[in-house]
Amino acid sequence: MIHQVFFWLKPGEDVKDFLKEASVLGKCKTVAKSYMGVPAPTEARDVVDHSYQVACTLFFDSIEDQNIYQTDPEHLKFIERNSNKWASVKVYDFVV
Repeated sequence: MIHQVFFWLKPGEDVKDFLKEASVLGKCKTVAKSYMGVPAPTEARDVVDHSYQVACTLFFDSIEDQNIYQTDPEHLKFIERNSNKWASVKVYDFVV
């Protein structure tokens, strides 16, 4: 299962600092693999959304593992420490 999270940060928030904070999510027990990054400088097209500042992609071995992640103390600490930094967040989950 793949869990993708896109963050639109509030004005003035530092992207590098936020990426460092978000990197702890990859250390949660049930996360099999993780990637954090910023929008790629690809060509602007109607179907491409470059408006977010940070993307987080987490891989789980099962939906159950993703459910456990939702209550992982490190995940909850990340939200508590950083939710004031984003203006919007969007999540896309899918199975492979």
